[in-house]
Amino acid sequence: MDHFLDKIKNQLKLMAEDEKDAWILSQAKILPDWKQEDFYKSICGTKKVISMPERSEITAFCEKVRNGDLCVEYETHYVEFDDYGHFHDDWEHDFYDPDHAMNFISSVTKGCHDLIVLEEYEAAFEILDDIIGLEFVIEDHPDTDDTCEDEFMDLDMAAHEGILSLDRDHLLRDYIESCRNSSKDLGHVAEKIAAVFEMKLFQDCKTSYCITMTEKDPLLTELKKKLEEDLKRKEREAAEKSRQEKYYRGEFRDKERIRHIHGLIEYFGKIGEQEKKPKESFLRGTWSQISGLISELMLEPYIDDQFQIEEIWNIVEALLKRGGLEKEPWEVKQHILEEIYENDYYDYYGVCDPMRDLANAICSSKAENLKRAEIMMKAGRGAEAAKLYRELGEDDKCAEYFEKHLGKEEEPYQLLVDYYKERSHEKAVEIATQAIQKCQRDQTPFFLFLLQDAKDRGDEAAFKKLMQSAHRRRAVKSSEVDARFF
Repeated sequence: MDHFLDKIKNQLKLMAEDEKDAWILSQAKILPDWKQEDFYKSICGTKKVISMPERSEITAFCEKVRNGDLCVEYETHYVEFDDYGHFHDDWEHDFYDPDHAMNFISSVTKGCHDLIVLEEYEAAFEILDDIIGLEFVIEDHPDTDDTCEDEFMDLDMAAHEGILSLDRDHLLRDYIESCRNSSKDLGHVAEKIAAVFEMKLFQDCKTSYCITMTEKDPLLTELKKKLEEDLKRKEREAAEKSRQEKYYRGEFRDKERIRHIHGLIEYFGKIGEQEKKPKESFLRGTWSQISGLISELMLEPYIDDQFQIEEIWNIVEALLKRGGLEKEPWEVKQHILEEIYENDYYDYYGVCDPMRDLANAICSSKAENLKRAEIMMKAGRGAEAAKLYRELGEDDKCAEYFEKHLGKEEEPYQLLVDYYKERSHEKAVEIATQAIQKCQRDQTPFFLFLLQDAKDRGDEAAFKKLMQSAHRRRAVKSSEVDARFF
């Protein structure tokens, strides 16, 4: 934008006054009739943004909405069969905007963004402050079969019903930017920003995108103070309603607002903390990035190759290539491991592989890996922990776990047979016998062990019986058995 403006300024310096006049007249000639008056007002300076309604029009519009002169219509009908002849058995409804009020609002919000670009902050804020709180009276359509439960429609409901096109994140960002630049009264600004953050219209907006603050920003203290005041007031009001009536109307809405304000206070409370220790741990900062991306994925209605997924893969790959994990404090590693294992490697969000790679690489010594195994156990991932114990040479702990968790999988039985071969041969035989009774996929190694045991003991009857059983079972590879003993 700056480069473009510089080019325009340079060109204007090169043009004579009559050349500028000729260009303006040429543009005026090709304008359609409906744009001519706006263009003229822009030339006169009475209108800053050509495509935006005038301030007087916006004021009159807001007044009509508040007086109920501009409304939306509601129509509902019972639908027994849909257009395809399928049994539907439900009520369907529609909202109509007979006066095209929503188009007017869209043009106003877009115009306010242009005002902000022109640094006309005060004008933009006054208009946006009027617009975002509007509520339209809901009237029954002449053909409706029933009446709407709601008396009024705010902008959140209008956007939800699809009659208003609105980018909530951009609108909130514009409101906050115009508010911050239109007044030096920090208390007033904090009050306005806190109120708009608490609105249902902006409840799901990305706070980090809509407002940028640092620990040294004097507005931060005022904003946190105002949010804490609002939280106490909301909690007090909810408690009073609950005291009067245990399950009162609007209870869920109140709880959602309280939860939302809690989240805002937590977000703004972390701003200072993040700035105080940015170099404490590279791993901590990297995990903070990953956590932020996962938080964004949690807001998605479904997971389908969002850009955050690829970004997490790239971050983990770069982290592992960078190395230096042995220099990171254990407290950071412990927190990350607990998050990964307790959330099942965040498999639901499509990042299981990089999370598994990170968890496997994060520890740099046997002592740390033993602690990692303990974290796995606490997170309910005992089988993985037992295998890690075995890799670390802690066979006793591995055997202790698997002996308590024998099921139908072959691997635990095989591990225990190998463990007890030299320690307690009778125990190994007992476990192998259990295995040929419980395991259903591959019993071959257990029959080989038991046949060898019977042969070593010279028990021909047991050997013959085991051999006959092995040849009858589908889960045994007879060719391997025959190759060993014949």
